[in-house]
Amino acid sequence: MTVRSLAGHRTAVAEALPPGPVLDVLLGDTAGATIAEDLVASASMPAVPIAARDGYAVLSADAVDAHPDSPVSLPVSHDVSFDSRAPRRHVPRAAARIPSGAPVPLGADAVVALADTDQGVARVGIRRAVQPGDGVRPAGFDAVAGDVIVRAGTRIGPRQIAVAAALGRSRLHVRPVPRVVIMAVGDELIEPGAVRPGGGVPESTTHMLAALVLEAGAKPYRVGAVPDDPLRLRATLEDQLVRADVVITTGGLSDGVHDTVADVLARMGGFEAVDLQLRPVGRHGLGSIAAGDRDIPVIALPGSPAGAALAFEAYVRQALRVLCGHPDVERPVFRARVRTRWIVPPGVVTAMPVVVDSDDSDLPAVTPVGADALALTDLARADALVWSGPDAGVIHPGDVVECTSWGG
Repeated sequence: MTVRSLAGHRTAVAEALPPGPVLDVLLGDTAGATIAEDLVASASMPAVPIAARDGYAVLSADAVDAHPDSPVSLPVSHDVSFDSRAPRRHVPRAAARIPSGAPVPLGADAVVALADTDQGVARVGIRRAVQPGDGVRPAGFDAVAGDVIVRAGTRIGPRQIAVAAALGRSRLHVRPVPRVVIMAVGDELIEPGAVRPGGGVPESTTHMLAALVLEAGAKPYRVGAVPDDPLRLRATLEDQLVRADVVITTGGLSDGVHDTVADVLARMGGFEAVDLQLRPVGRHGLGSIAAGDRDIPVIALPGSPAGAALAFEAYVRQALRVLCGHPDVERPVFRARVRTRWIVPPGVVTAMPVVVDSDDSDLPAVTPVGADALALTDLARADALVWSGPDAGVIHPGDVVECTSWGG
């Protein structure tokens, strides 16, 4: 058994989860991944002024007198085609029929909407005056050559995919989404809503962890509950390795005769059980499983939802964010004024969940929940965490503390 400070364990977990490899991936397969390069416009978009609507390209001065009661009639010089290699020159005192997105003829400075015309073919009656630039998207409207459109480290979503496609990129360099297998270990655990003779404990921790993993940017694969049986546990782990970049287990780590996680993981690769100097107290662990030419890191968390949630915030989330390639790995921090006294015990880092509200000062106010023992309902109510220790102390009403937003 190893006794370790939170800082030391955080470093060990970070070293076990180095950033993933950068891969060249088809654009359609990049959703959710983190782009590993700046996405730069190689040319202005659009390269020339284009029509922002279907209508007629004109020189605005030629339609200055247009009015619904006295339309201006202009001959239609030609239909603008997408097949043209370059915009044609505009014919003065004429109009060119143009579809949305087509290049505006050189010399025209506006596009009259179809609804403001009689939609004529040989001649067109224009019922509304236009100003220079009306109905036209200028060159460089979407991007100027050299502009950085998407920064490296950005998580790729639908909007980033659209931009990459518009830039003509069929492939991107990305860090793939890490796959995290999550399982709980314990004979007493059952799925929520299930029943069995003698009862059981609804398994809630892995449901929570799956949501936290997803919020951190990785892809969770929740296995659910596995009995305290060495053969069943090993078989389940082996089955999951094909889709795992990281494995997270909860429970099964105490000194009881039926707790098998440490022994099974030690035989499958290597494992170290850790008594972590973190409050609330719980058994933690770190190891790896040999899987062919890969070693899959395994992070073992306490079985209670409160212990697992705070451990995840303390050292797992940051490591996953680094693994994903995100530049911002820490949650936002804000200052708040304390409403209620609590004691910081010596020798451990304390993660105190707090509820945030407002008071008469310029700072938000926080009230601790679960100062003596953290219940599941306290976990659900908390908005933020206050980290303190390992030095002993007392937090008094009116003190200003730093809080970590708890968004997951």
